[in-house]
Amino acid sequence: MPIIILVLIALAIFGLSRLSDVKRSGGTSLRRTSSSHVNAHGSAKRGYGSMDVAQDAAKKRAAATKQSMSAYKCGTCKQYHIGHS
Repeated sequence: MPIIILVLIALAIFGLSRLSDVKRSGGTSLRRTSSSHVNAHGSAKRGYGSMDVAQDAAKKRAAATKQSMSAYKCGTCKQYHIGHS
């Protein structure tokens, strides 16, 4: 019985933490975390000053890597980043 209660509490905490996560705009499903400014290689993400510049960079990166990329405004630093879409 105590194990069931612990499991239910853990599920409730996990569920509540998922509800409070801030989502990226632009259709991506990644959660905003402390690693939001780090790319897949562990390097700091580049910040762009405008959405237009970030979208141009996303198009170039997508063409070079053959992967879908998009630009989004960062809720933390208020600059624009690119990421996988």
